[in-house]
Amino acid sequence: MDEATLERQNHDNHQNNISSDQWAAERTRTETFQLSSGKTAKLYLHEPNYVPAKGLVIDFHGSGFVHLHNDHDTYFCKRLAIATQYTVLDFDYPLAPEQPYPAALNACDELVQYVQAHYSDYCAATPQPVILIGHSAGGNLVVGTQLRALKQQRPVADLVILTYPALDLDTNPDDEVFPTGAVISPEQAKRFNRFYRGNAPLGNPEISPVLATREALIGFPKTIIQTADHDTLAPEAERFGQHLLLAHTSVTMKRYANSLHGFTVSLTGAYQASFNAIVRQIQQLV
Repeated sequence: MDEATLERQNHDNHQNNISSDQWAAERTRTETFQLSSGKTAKLYLHEPNYVPAKGLVIDFHGSGFVHLHNDHDTYFCKRLAIATQYTVLDFDYPLAPEQPYPAALNACDELVQYVQAHYSDYCAATPQPVILIGHSAGGNLVVGTQLRALKQQRPVADLVILTYPALDLDTNPDDEVFPTGAVISPEQAKRFNRFYRGNAPLGNPEISPVLATREALIGFPKTIIQTADHDTLAPEAERFGQHLLLAHTSVTMKRYANSLHGFTVSLTGAYQASFNAIVRQIQQLV
């Protein structure tokens, strides 16, 4: 068994199953998104039932850049569509190590651009708000799409929400502080970083967004950052938030107590408070 398969199997063995009574009813469909690389990726759409959607959310799941999309990702997006009355696009982007950087970022950036250009295909709302949500590795990819948009002078999102994002892949995990109960070990963090980085050198802000300059961040969309007190990624996420503040971006940061990495989607710790805060921020746009 290769190293990536073993990593995924170990991850799946620690997941709690979603019970049948937790699946809420809403309209769902699946599309195949064609990538410029010639490959395809799945796009899962969750639309509010009985009422027209008020806008679009694009969700990039957590994965360590390695783990497969799972039921917890689906359940989060179903709940969000119902709570906000937004259509939620849940993107199953390419995974490392089979497809290292920049495959996932390229795919996510292509999707964001496509949705912005074909908004009415997914939602009839006017105005046309686009919200990007990224969990863990997905938060890294959200930031990467916006850095590219700013650099290329393209439209940015109306709101960015990052939950326990992985934003520093340059610092050696052995040099970081791992809080009690942290679910990502230094060895696992190094494996994630190695798988995603591939042969790319250090110093790239698309891989480690904490390295982005103030000039590169000017114009970054309003951002919400949620971290967990028992997560080693909290300091780097909060450091990135400080960088955004220096670039005059509106930023709200909250560290949730008694919570581990992945809590918002894994339904542990302060997940309900985190989810409620996300819903409130989205509702405030309308």
